[in-house]
Amino acid sequence: MSGTTSPARTERIVVGVDGSAHGWAALDWAAERAHELAVPLHIVHAFAPDIPMLGFGATDQSSILAEGKRMLATAVARAHAVSSNLPVTTALPPGFASRALIGASRDASMVVLGAIGHGLLSRATIGAVAQQVAAHASCPVVIVNHEDHSEGTHRRVVVGVDGSPSSMAALHTAFDHAAGRDCELVVVHSWEAKGPEDPTLQTDSSWPAYESHLEQEVTREIAASSARHPAVKVHHEVVRSSPVAALIQAADTADLVVVGSRGTGGFPGLNLGSVSNRLLGRTACPLVIVHTREA
Repeated sequence: MSGTTSPARTERIVVGVDGSAHGWAALDWAAERAHELAVPLHIVHAFAPDIPMLGFGATDQSSILAEGKRMLATAVARAHAVSSNLPVTTALPPGFASRALIGASRDASMVVLGAIGHGLLSRATIGAVAQQVAAHASCPVVIVNHEDHSEGTHRRVVVGVDGSPSSMAALHTAFDHAAGRDCELVVVHSWEAKGPEDPTLQTDSSWPAYESHLEQEVTREIAASSARHPAVKVHHEVVRSSPVAALIQAADTADLVVVGSRGTGGFPGLNLGSVSNRLLGRTACPLVIVHTREA
């Protein structure tokens, strides 16, 4: 029998650190989540010897390697400040950070990283590493877009749904987060009607019919997850607005926003849809991108 076997998925959480403020906030978030779930934390710092490390002021490989080791030691100490008995492992692989984190995602339950790291485009809304990992990881990706992490106080998890398999996977993930943190769950479906009929729907279908169909579909999925998490209080909102605008607004009073990697639009093979892509780096709270697994 020929072929390769995919690595077994573990319950560890992987977090990328690079010394940036967003990176440290991501580490804090990941350590807290690992402590809550009682799972190990794996800290990754990757370096490419041929790229000047502007944040460290060093360009030779030995100096970069030494600085990386110091950073990982600091990261471990910071994680243990969250939970002294938290199992922590580290990795310092050579090469680009996105490649290392995507590889680590294959046997992880989630990957966490800051929206913006050290780099020439440090003022950008979203960094290249975060964008690449969000698009190509094999597990949910959490993007932390703030510099000073603190435990959420809103007690709300928001999830965006559009009826796609990816968004339904996001719904179940959001339920797990809400149950684990004793939060209420707000299920948001947002759409913009451009006319009484939509060309993507079947003939004679209308926006009211679409809204009714989606509500029934989402209600069934909510019922399935509620059976697993009966204590989670759920609100289902249908909003006539831009999905991106609606979710950014909802994020202002949420501790977490969860979306699928791609929705009903786009084309086959697209890794990251327009909504999830535009949300990267724009939410006031951490953003979770959930990929649908292929059989």
